Amino acid sequence: MRRPLIGVTVKNAREPASLKRAWSATETAYLRAIWQAGGLPVMLPNLPPEAAAMFVERVDGVLLTGGGDIDPARYGASRHPETEGVDPERDAFEFALVEAARDRGRPILGICRGFQVMAVAWGGMLCQHLPDVTELTHNSDQPPPALAHPVRLYANPTLRELLQACGVGEVLEVNSYHHQGIANRQQLPTALQVLAEAPDGVVEAFLWYPEGSATPRALAVQWHPELLFEDDSRHLWPFRWLVEAARAEG
Repeated sequence: MRRPLIGVTVKNAREPASLKRAWSATETAYLRAIWQAGGLPVMLPNLPPEAAAMFVERVDGVLLTGGGDIDPARYGASRHPETEGVDPERDAFEFALVEAARDRGRPILGICRGFQVMAVAWGGMLCQHLPDVTELTHNSDQPPPALAHPVRLYANPTLRELLQACGVGEVLEVNSYHHQGIANRQQLPTALQVLAEAPDGVVEAFLWYPEGSATPRALAVQWHPELLFEDDSRHLWPFRWLVEAARAEG
């Protein structure tokens, strides 16, 4: 069976300016998770936004990975003192990638920063520093595979079979390495459907269904399942969703 081709976003990294060298990279765990779920990962560099549609024509699905904060100007906010790691080049490419994938009907999975990119792309605003509004630890300093808190997953008929097959119940313990997010479901764009919440009400996962469709084409999770699936196979389920959705599209 042909493995669906999954485009994986990357970070920009630069050496000191005197060396004038830069590279594109992502954590190997994302690539291994896609492979384990049955897909074939390919990294998508942060090229000019017009390249996004060209990539989308060639891949079967898109994975938006973690990384630095989004420029708050994209959702009409001033920068919080704790907002960091903003990369305008990456922002421009990834927002164009989401738009192209959404228009072309390619399934999208967002993880951590990817969750936030998708929320903003659908018209949402982020809480730029969750410690301002909650005492629950969302930006853990414990290395993988440490877990930070539980999330409650809400019943969803389109995901029930997949979650059951992966052994995922109503409550799932997850890791947490983010300081921004959607603080509560009232802040989530109406086009997006809450799938999971933390005990403090922070939205931890959502789905998007195209108008008139009973099948979701976008899934986002705020935690990092790629750092957990090798120790607990239940955490492979978001990647299996993406690969299966991409296979159906192909």
